[in-house]
Amino acid sequence: MIRFENVVKKYGDALILDDITFEIEEGEFAVLIGPSGCGKTTTLKTINRLIEPEKGCIFVEGKDISQTNPVALRRKIGYVIQEIGLFPNMTVAQNIAVVPKRLKYSKEKIEKITHDLLDMVDMSYVDYAHKYPSELSGGQQQRIGVLRALAASPPIVLMDEPFGALDPMTRSTLQDELVRLHKKLKKTFVFVTHDMDEALKLADKIIFMDEGKIVQMGSPDEMLENPANDLIKSFMGKRLSDNGVVPLTAADFMKPHPVSAYKNQGVLKSTQIMARRDIDTLLIKNDDETYAGTVTIRNIRRFGKHVNTIGEIPVTSHVTSYVTDDAVESFDKLLDTDSDFVVVLNKNDTIAGIVTKTSMARAMADTLWGDES
Repeated sequence: MIRFENVVKKYGDALILDDITFEIEEGEFAVLIGPSGCGKTTTLKTINRLIEPEKGCIFVEGKDISQTNPVALRRKIGYVIQEIGLFPNMTVAQNIAVVPKRLKYSKEKIEKITHDLLDMVDMSYVDYAHKYPSELSGGQQQRIGVLRALAASPPIVLMDEPFGALDPMTRSTLQDELVRLHKKLKKTFVFVTHDMDEALKLADKIIFMDEGKIVQMGSPDEMLENPANDLIKSFMGKRLSDNGVVPLTAADFMKPHPVSAYKNQGVLKSTQIMARRDIDTLLIKNDDETYAGTVTIRNIRRFGKHVNTIGEIPVTSHVTSYVTDDAVESFDKLLDTDSDFVVVLNKNDTIAGIVTKTSMARAMADTLWGDES
């Protein structure tokens, strides 16, 4: 589907792409990842000729794209960027219809496409088709950006860190939706990110780049089992020392920035936050930011009508670890309790994050326990 052969790109004396060769199969979800400046975005933009290489050939569907009209090529390749790029003076429906209109689709066909795409991401046509981008949340705008890229049913969709500016919860939701869309539509997706968790969640194939070269390419399992060098190991969450693997800590596996509230926050506001975030337990902070305990929805129901602030509701003691504590010990604490998470604290007893059972599932057993697993 997409094939690079000895592609070179320079900016002045700087070598951006250093003789790279690789192939992405039809229907694959390929993720380009690596540190800043590694060449991943440049690689993506050469596929639709937004950037032209100095040397080498790029083939799309067996054709050398240097021999293809760039405009015609781009109409067959969807493109999504972090900045979204929706036309502010166009409605949602008009934004989705941009490429189909240029391809002379009928009005009826465009309307059906718009209906079907909005349904795929649970955005009702009646509720959203006639809204303008300014009336949408960031996550909704990014959904429309993805739908616009899919509107003409292109065989290839390119995505350049499309979720990078979104909050973690919205980002996770959109990642799930993108995986579902890929499975349903069976398009070839090429996605750029610097986040290995995102790459592992999305990819069929990960292409790891550094200094303009492809360091390693393989499935998520292959990358996890046999990272090619220390840089990739660090992206995978492994840290090496001269004597081997350095023990991983709670900080390596915690989810940072959990939902929390100060003691003096109103009960109604707190419950609304919990409802929006779909959580049943809220972390409580003292005025000096230190951890005070947790409040459950059960206790809010029991005591909330008789108090004004969340701090007046009895807190539940929760198992805690510190950021420097051994990860295995934190996981053992989680397994020994009925709780869904362990609260991770900084040295000054402020909240750093939480370790969940999902965190445990992500942990590499051979890294943490070796043969004992």
